[in-house]
Amino acid sequence: MVVDVKEIKEYFEETGIKQKPIAEKTGIGESKLSLVLAGKRKLEAGEYASLCVALGVPMNRFVKPQLPEHRGK
Repeated sequence: MVVDVKEIKEYFEETGIKQKPIAEKTGIGESKLSLVLAGKRKLEAGEYASLCVALGVPMNRFVKPQLPEHRGK
């Protein structure tokens, strides 16, 4: 399973939620959250849980299955 950061970013945009208040609620630094939403940093499990709680969404809201990589021989 992987966190779909693109979907998190879209959720922020669609709902008008700002990064700063969420960063404050979660304890994730605003710069770290910005890097996450830009796809330049991965969320740790605890950070993801805090983010879901702060947004009021279920933990599985932004999770998607990870498809196995196909390697050609």
